[in-house]
Amino acid sequence: MKPARRKYAALRYNKNAARIILEHGFASLSTVMGRMKLEFLYPEYYFKKYRGWRIVSATLSFEKGKREFYLGVSIEKEDIVKVAEGKVLGVDRGLKNLVVTSDNRFFNSKKMRGVRGRYAHNRATLQAKGTRSAKRRLRKMAGRERRFIACENHRIAKQIVNTEFQVIVLENLKGIGKQRTMTNGMKTKLNQWPFHQLQEFIEYKAEELGKVVMFVDPRHTSQRCNRCGHVEKSNRKGNLFKCMRCGYQLNPDLNAARNIADSGMSRLGRLPVNQPNASCDEGRTLKWDSGVVECRRKIIPHHEVDPRCALRDRP
Repeated sequence: MKPARRKYAALRYNKNAARIILEHGFASLSTVMGRMKLEFLYPEYYFKKYRGWRIVSATLSFEKGKREFYLGVSIEKEDIVKVAEGKVLGVDRGLKNLVVTSDNRFFNSKKMRGVRGRYAHNRATLQAKGTRSAKRRLRKMAGRERRFIACENHRIAKQIVNTEFQVIVLENLKGIGKQRTMTNGMKTKLNQWPFHQLQEFIEYKAEELGKVVMFVDPRHTSQRCNRCGHVEKSNRKGNLFKCMRCGYQLNPDLNAARNIADSGMSRLGRLPVNQPNASCDEGRTLKWDSGVVECRRKIIPHHEVDPRCALRDRP
C-alpha cells in the first residue's frame, strides 16, 4: 500500500521492533498487521566492511520516484583509539583545484565544473520551454548533479584518508562566505563550493581508521612563503607564488598545503601546559591557570633591590 506521509517522513524501529540479519538479507519488522518477514538486497562489499558491527536501530522510508521501500540500518562498534603521532598531511581546498595535498597530489575541479555547467544549461533550457515533457525531464534529472558531486567527494576523501599519514590537517573555513568585501560572483561560487561535504567525508572516514583530523587558522596560508616564512600579499599573483624576499617559486595551492601541514605540526609539538620563561625580575611572580596569566608584584625592601633588576612601573 502506498503510504500517506510527509516528504522526509520515515518509520523508526528500535532493536526490539526490528530483527535484521545482514548476513542472510533477512528482516522481521513489526507492523499494524503483525510481524512481516522480508528479504532485502545487501551488497557483499558492505557485508565484508561492516562485519561484527552491532545493529541498534532502523528506519523504513518510501522512495516516491522509484516506488520502492528502503530500510536504513544504524550500526555501531567500539571507537578506535586515535593516535596523534606520525606523519602530518596538509590539505588545501580551493575552487580551481578542489584539493591539493602537501605530498604533491592535485585534484582538479575541471570535470566537476563541466558537469555542473551542463546541468545548469539543461535546467535553464527545460524551464524556459515549460512543456509537460520538459517538466517530466526535469523530474527525471532531479538529484543527479547532487549525487555526482557526492560521489566525487567520496572518491577524493577516500584517497586522502587511505594514505600513510596519521594526522590530516584542514583549514577552518567556517563563515568564509560572509565576508563583506566579497563580490556577488565570488559569493555565488562559494555557495556552490561543496567544501563542507568533503570535510565531513574526510572526518568520518578518518575516524573509522583511527586517524586524527585537525583544523588550523586559514589566514595567510596562501601569502606565507613555506621556505623562509615571509608573509606578504604580493607574494601570490594568480596561479604563481613567488616570495618577494627569497625568490622561492611554487604552485600557490601546494605552497598553502605545505603551510597548513607546518601549522598542524606546530600544534602537535606544543606542550599541554605552557610553562613560564625564567626572568631576572625576581620581584614578579607568574601564576598560570587555564591559559590566563596573572602577574602579582612582590614587595621588597628598598635596600634589598638590585639596581640591575629593579622593577619599573609599566602600563
